[in-house]
Amino acid sequence: MITTVCMNPSFDKTATVERLLTGEVNRLNDVRYDIGGKGLNVAIVLNRLQVSVNCAGCLGEADEQELMELVHRENLRFRYLRMPGKTRTNLKIRDLATGSVTEFNEPGLRMDEQQQEEFLELLRDEAAASRYVVLSGRLPLGCAEDMYQRCMAALPGKDCVLDAAGDALLLGLTEKPYLIKPNLPELEGLMGRELKTLRAIRDAALELIGKGARNVIVSMGRYGAMYTDGQRTLFAPAIQVEARSTVGAGDAMVGGVLMGLEKGESLEDSLRYGVAAGCASVMTDGTQLMTVSDFTALLPKVTLQEL
Repeated sequence: MITTVCMNPSFDKTATVERLLTGEVNRLNDVRYDIGGKGLNVAIVLNRLQVSVNCAGCLGEADEQELMELVHRENLRFRYLRMPGKTRTNLKIRDLATGSVTEFNEPGLRMDEQQQEEFLELLRDEAAASRYVVLSGRLPLGCAEDMYQRCMAALPGKDCVLDAAGDALLLGLTEKPYLIKPNLPELEGLMGRELKTLRAIRDAALELIGKGARNVIVSMGRYGAMYTDGQRTLFAPAIQVEARSTVGAGDAMVGGVLMGLEKGESLEDSLRYGVAAGCASVMTDGTQLMTVSDFTALLPKVTLQEL
C-alpha cells in the first residue's frame, strides 16, 4: 500500500484555442474537467498501474460531491478533511498554433491550526498500512512552509517521498525524506543559480543529500532525469516522443518510481519506471496523465548511464 497526500486538490479545466491572444476574446474548444492536485495525480497513475494506493487530503464542502464523482471515476480511495468553501479550479489552455500550455491556477482552500492538526491525525490513520507516503503539491493557504515537515514527523518509520519546492522542500529535509524529486527549475531556484551541465545538476543534487535527503531524482523535462544517493549517480536520457502536454509528467514519474519500488526493484531500477511513466504522460492531451499502453511500450526504451 502507498499513501499519497493532496492537501490542495483542484478541478482541472482544460481547453484549446486556435491561437492564444492576450487582451482579446478567446474562444475555448474541447473543454474537459479532470481531478487535479499532485497527490491525486500520483494516486491515479499508481492505480492505473495496478498498485494499491489511497489518498489523504482536504476538500471544500461547497463542491464536494462534484469532485468525488470524478474521484470515483478513477476508482480511487480518497479520505479527506471537509473544509469550508470551494475547491479551486485550475484552467489550462493549449495553444494549437504553438503547442504551448498556459496555466491559470487558483490559490485554493485555507486551513487554520486546528484543521492542520485534524489533518495530521487523518494522515496518521490513512498511512498506517503504507510503507511509502508521497507528500506533494501546493499547500493550502494558512499553512506554514513547514507543514510537510510536520507531516513527516507525524509518520515515524515511513519512507516519505517529498515533491515540493522552495522552503517547503528545504524545511522537509530536516526529516531526512527517503526521496525528493525537484524538477530542474525548482532545483535552480533552491541553488540560486542556473545549472547548465549534468555535472552542475549532479553537484546541486549532492548538496541536497548533504542537507538530509537520502535519495534525489531530478526531473529535467526533455533532457531526461538524474538520480543520486550520494554514492552513485545515474542519468536517464528522455525518450523521444510527441509531446502534447507536460502537465502532470512529474507526478507520473513519481508514480512510476513507486511502482518499481512496490515490485521490489531497487531505486536505481525504479528510475526506469519513472522515466517511462513521465514520458508516457507528455503524450496525452491536457491533464489526462499517462495510459498504461504507452507506459508499457516505452519502458524497454529507457536507458541508464552512470555519471
